Amino acid sequence: MGGTSVWILVLRGEYEMFEFGSVRFRPVEREDLKVIHEWENDFEVIMYSRQRPINFVNMAQLEKQYEDWVKNDKELHFIVELADSKEPIGTARIEKSDWGNVRGATIGTYIGRKEMWEKGLGHQITVALLEMCFNQLNMERCDAWSGGFNDRAHKVLESCGFKKAGSMREAAFVNGRKWDGYYFDVLRSEYLNIRSNLLRQTLGDKSEDYIKRHCTIKGY
Repeated sequence: MGGTSVWILVLRGEYEMFEFGSVRFRPVEREDLKVIHEWENDFEVIMYSRQRPINFVNMAQLEKQYEDWVKNDKELHFIVELADSKEPIGTARIEKSDWGNVRGATIGTYIGRKEMWEKGLGHQITVALLEMCFNQLNMERCDAWSGGFNDRAHKVLESCGFKKAGSMREAAFVNGRKWDGYYFDVLRSEYLNIRSNLLRQTLGDKSEDYIKRHCTIKGY
């Protein structure tokens, strides 16, 4: 998780990870691989997140991936927790790039605990990733990919300002048929135009606390 320490703030001598609404982001640690192993071998979770439900991985493979993450400073990998209980519910990542001399990032996430689906958490996580990209990493654009059958993901992305920018025909074969893959993106200028309203809609009465913690520096 090269560079993930950028999201750790020191407050009153303690460490506080990046919190956004009811979720909290922290770096993936080796001890997290056990729960990630469960999620990565869940047919439904991986069908929606990767379009490859038969994508079983063993612990040795995950450990190798973890070692690769540690060495790769282009990718930030997170465990997403509930802010109140610190219970892990999923993963998220930011993959940085500068293709064409424009700073950009590909974002991705999944909620591994399926009982937490359809509770608005995917929306919160996606906005939080955009906040990291645009407000902390100074990116100019963000993109994301999704399978043609994942209507929930499409709605979340579009509700956060993404636009469907293209498609790859018959890019995935899932449950007996071929599906297109959809490419979504949002520019920094587009996000900033909707940011204030989006933060209020997403965070409600927690928006002021978020801005105080992560959008200002005391004394400036």
